[in-house]
Amino acid sequence: MFTRVLRQSMRRQEGQALVVAALLVLVMALAVVTTVNLGHTIHERVRLQNTSDAAAYSMAAMEARAFNFYAYANRTQVSHYVSAMMWQSLLSLIYFAEAFVTDIYGFMRTINPCANPDGLFWTVACPILENVVPILGRILQVINEFMGTFRNLVQGFQDILRATNPDKLIGRVVIPTHRTLNSAMFFASQVVMMATSTHVLQTSDQVIYANDKNVDSKLGQLATGVLSQCLFDQAHFRQAGGSPLSPFVNPLQPIEPTKKRHAEKEARAKRVMGAITNATRYACDAEGGVCPEGFITSRKLGDLIPLPDGLGVIRDLLSVDIDTPVFGFAKYGQTRFLTANNPNAAKVKVTGDPYRPRNTIRDWNDGIEPTLGRMAQGDNLGSDDLYWIKFGPSGFPGFRNPLACRDDDNPRECWGDPRKGYYEKNDLLTFKHATKTSIWAMNESEGSYQNGGVHWRVHHEREPAGDTWRRVYQPSGPERDVGVHRSEVCVATFKVLGVCPAPVIDVFTANVMPAEDGNHPWRGIVPFMHFEPGQYAGACGSSLNDNEATTRYPHDFNQPSTWVALNKTPDQLTNADHTDHEGTGSNDIALLNQGGKVEWKFSSSTPTLEMKNNRKKFLSAIEGLNVISRGQTYYHRPGNWAEQPNFFNPYWRPRLASVYQGRNSLPFVGELADALPGDLKRIPPKIITH
Repeated sequence: MFTRVLRQSMRRQEGQALVVAALLVLVMALAVVTTVNLGHTIHERVRLQNTSDAAAYSMAAMEARAFNFYAYANRTQVSHYVSAMMWQSLLSLIYFAEAFVTDIYGFMRTINPCANPDGLFWTVACPILENVVPILGRILQVINEFMGTFRNLVQGFQDILRATNPDKLIGRVVIPTHRTLNSAMFFASQVVMMATSTHVLQTSDQVIYANDKNVDSKLGQLATGVLSQCLFDQAHFRQAGGSPLSPFVNPLQPIEPTKKRHAEKEARAKRVMGAITNATRYACDAEGGVCPEGFITSRKLGDLIPLPDGLGVIRDLLSVDIDTPVFGFAKYGQTRFLTANNPNAAKVKVTGDPYRPRNTIRDWNDGIEPTLGRMAQGDNLGSDDLYWIKFGPSGFPGFRNPLACRDDDNPRECWGDPRKGYYEKNDLLTFKHATKTSIWAMNESEGSYQNGGVHWRVHHEREPAGDTWRRVYQPSGPERDVGVHRSEVCVATFKVLGVCPAPVIDVFTANVMPAEDGNHPWRGIVPFMHFEPGQYAGACGSSLNDNEATTRYPHDFNQPSTWVALNKTPDQLTNADHTDHEGTGSNDIALLNQGGKVEWKFSSSTPTLEMKNNRKKFLSAIEGLNVISRGQTYYHRPGNWAEQPNFFNPYWRPRLASVYQGRNSLPFVGELADALPGDLKRIPPKIITH
């Protein structure tokens, strides 16, 4: 019985599919586990790439904020320079007013020698004229009374100036304070620069940790942090304000004032600040009023008198030079930055008779090779308020009119400065020798007294209280107490045996001479953050200390890239330590065992299913997942893509950029990719992606 049952059961086939089913369940289980593991790895790959992108973008955003801060700081520096110009313009205008009213009194004194008779002839002649010709005597009496009143007004104005001495207060305190404020702005820029440099060097490790706590950013910092910092460093023009790798620039020291050649980088940097400042010299935001828009760039009478718009015709007439056979008058005024050695102390002091000082404010040719003209560097600060007054023609052949000076007459014999248009040695510079009244604030290399520049102003018998001048050019004559100088002018332009063959007339003019009073120090341009779209010689990593900008950045015009390379090891992928509670958890279950391997043996070979991501290695060395991202700090002015990057406009922005397109900022990578022959050039774009 038992034998028969056993024999029948062996002939039955109902359980054969169970073995196949068991094998299929195993395969399906492995497929599910593999799918889970693959999905986890893909998710971690995307997450790691997003973390890398966030870090690169964060670095670029920090750089953009720093560059925009530079722009606001530089604009503030420009506004402070313009404000300093406004104060010097005000000083120049005040002392022009003193010289002008003094000249008016001098003219009255010249045409009325009986107002205060000097010399034997007029002492005897004036009483006779007043008594013999009654009408003339009455006219002279009225003129004398008016001149006496005007003289008291002039002297009162001069006394107020000498007592308050605004030249000393504004020149020594107010204007230098604006430079000090600019030093503070540059120091703030340095602080922002170093903070941003630290953030870039650390590859935004806080951003990385916030996104994925299992990623160790130290390897990325070593691989890309130094490179990103170097690229950030190269965006800074070292000679203007240092850089993150050369940060030790004293904010109180000027950019070397003696540098003025085009090949000198300090000169190129100063020209940028000087040119922008000279191009934005407006004292007010609105036209008209007591502070007209062109106060710094033009101080003609029409600009200075606050006339309403309805009287614009009168304003235009006052701004036009008057040049008629009967009367001639003109008034000019301007303040602007100048270049080193233009001027120095010798160029604006007396050097002979007639003296030939040098005015560089209005020249297109400043004597520098190449000619800078308006591209002045801010090494010196000059202002002038030139004017001239002429009555009648300049003279006739052999004779001169003492009331109308010619271009080559001695300025001390003239009302105002007649030397507009004086040419010497074929030098066709219209204003080259017109100097009074002017203020020349100079840097410490120009050789002025106490490094305080030179001020062409009215000289009295002594300097104002509290001032110590190198020299006072005392006036002579009976009106010297009001700063009026007497010159004896021969009507003839020739002499016979050294004697004037024609009458000699006393001409009284304002005693405007160069005062070295130490009131006008100007140390030069304060360091500032400057951007120059050129590539420094040597890529980052091969020549960090090379300052020579030789070639254009092949694609980015020196706009810096930010690089982030991240790695996640197999253990970090599994979140083995369970440190990332906010992440995606762990795939420990999908690994099946601690080793992450499944082995089985059906024959002499042993197939292995490896679940850990440790077989694919970056550069055959680094296990796990590896990603690379590139951010870029770029400049774009809305509506104008052609404008070059600069640190004066706050239009810097961050973006994520193509890794392959940024290959030229990586040491040797760009050169290697570009040097590949033929079909091999197609390989880098496929490998260097994202």
